[in-house]
Amino acid sequence: MDCGKLLLICPSSKILKYLKYTTVVFILLYVLLIRKLSFLHEKNANPIFNGDYVLNNEKICYDQETITAIVVVHTSPDHFVRRQNIRISYGSMALYLPVQIRIVFLLGRVSSMELQNKILSEHDKYGDIIQGNFIDAYHNLTYKAVMGLHWVSHYCSRVKYVVKVDDDLVFDMWRFLKMFDARDLYVSKTIYCYVRERGIVPRKGKWKVPDHLFKEYTHYPFAHCIGFTVIYSGDIIPHLYGASFKIPLLWLDDVYVTGLLRLAVGGIQLIHQTRDNQLRPLIGGLRCLEEKGEDCPYLAVGVTENTFNATWTAIKWRNHM
Repeated sequence: MDCGKLLLICPSSKILKYLKYTTVVFILLYVLLIRKLSFLHEKNANPIFNGDYVLNNEKICYDQETITAIVVVHTSPDHFVRRQNIRISYGSMALYLPVQIRIVFLLGRVSSMELQNKILSEHDKYGDIIQGNFIDAYHNLTYKAVMGLHWVSHYCSRVKYVVKVDDDLVFDMWRFLKMFDARDLYVSKTIYCYVRERGIVPRKGKWKVPDHLFKEYTHYPFAHCIGFTVIYSGDIIPHLYGASFKIPLLWLDDVYVTGLLRLAVGGIQLIHQTRDNQLRPLIGGLRCLEEKGEDCPYLAVGVTENTFNATWTAIKWRNHM
């Protein structure tokens, strides 16, 4: 090859040997890691979630080819006030027209018939509740997450972005659309989030990981998202759901979906959000919005029911709404 004619910089033979060597080393290390995580070779005897819904609405994305984003809210069954706050604020589809946005609320089964009847009435009124046939409990978070993957894969598979949020934050959809959709920054096979590199494997406390998992590790041997807000390119959702049939359950949903399932699929990049586009809610988020307005870097801000309205007002103000 004549590099001069092609206006290329020809690497030296030493550089080529180095590149080949590092590539081989990377592949060997990856194979060793997968072998060491032996539990990944176990196959799920039963799918984590296989479409068993108590409440569903298959028509939310009936015109899905025109939908830019769907917001998937992880919520608890009795959080009626939080869900309503979201519906009348950043979850209001009319605010973003002509851009098409959709929203669904994910929850599990409850034991109280009174509570279930209230949820049924809510669903009859709004049609946005997706309820799976599993007990809604803290240690069943992964069931809820995989249910979300199943639902999007089957009923909203052509959406451009999937925005996963918890119900205790306010998401700035205007800012998101300006920073992602208006700039045409769509990149396939990508997850945008607050990335945790080599997070500690907790062996006690609220987030304890069973002793037989990652037993030789003090830190996870892969990166994963901290799941306050996670933005997925829509094309990867069916692949992540498919991987859940192969990867045994880990109850920490963010580690499971954005760590283990992502690795199982392969080729999915994690993009850490920088200070101009942060996804991590902070206690000082409302103060930042009120004092800095457009210069406040937060795309999502953590709230309580008492601070929700003030935070939403501040987000509207900085977007001149």
